[in-house]
Amino acid sequence: MTAAPWQSGGTVAFADLDDTLFQTLRKLPGTDPATLTPMTVNTLGQPHSHATPAQTALLELLEGGHVTLIPVTGRDAQAMRRVTLPFRSWQVMDHGLTILTPDGQPDAEWAAQVTAHLHPLQDALHAGTDAITAPAARLGARLTRHAAHGLPFMTVLKHPDADPQVLADLQDRWDAAHGPDSPLRVIANANNVSLLPRHLGKAAAVRYLLDTHLRGAALTLGLGDSVSDLDFMNECDFAVTPRRGQLMRTLRGLTLPQR
Repeated sequence: MTAAPWQSGGTVAFADLDDTLFQTLRKLPGTDPATLTPMTVNTLGQPHSHATPAQTALLELLEGGHVTLIPVTGRDAQAMRRVTLPFRSWQVMDHGLTILTPDGQPDAEWAAQVTAHLHPLQDALHAGTDAITAPAARLGARLTRHAAHGLPFMTVLKHPDADPQVLADLQDRWDAAHGPDSPLRVIANANNVSLLPRHLGKAAAVRYLLDTHLRGAALTLGLGDSVSDLDFMNECDFAVTPRRGQLMRTLRGLTLPQR
């Protein structure tokens, strides 16, 4: 399976990867492994994440429709190299802070915009990280800092047992310190709670591509599984989400009146 290169007037699909186009076996209990298609490898080169028959059919549908498939992922360059699904167009990585051209080089204009935005946020990012370090250690959570273009941009918390109560407690602490007026925001899905810039991210990267390199698209699709994907999906004409994803679970929980 390959993705069609960009052609003006064509269709573009911006797709989150993990838990949208593939997932680990842990999230596929009871599934016959023989029906799955490996899509990523681990650091030892062994199959790690897999696509279900439905996900494989979706990818084949996009390919058959000559759709330009652009990943929009939180993965960094190292993690992207472990994805075996080939991409031939633009790539959005680092939660939107890095955009690669079809030649595999960082988009210089976007990188300049990102670094200009990140520099003033460094004190806030450091303070937010420092404030959570001791509580995270006390609760057994692992803290990881991530950088893009040589600058820290995100702190991620994980728990070795994916303890929801621990993660919820840490998220509450961050949420209390980073309200709507904060330059930082908190996102959470699966076993991750992350602190990152409010006005940089997947949506800003998709908007940049549509306003510059991908102008003239006849149709745009946004594929994602989590609530944090909703912003970039909203930049597209149509949104597609897996039925067991965080976003669909959230929608099913709404009790809005029918009018």
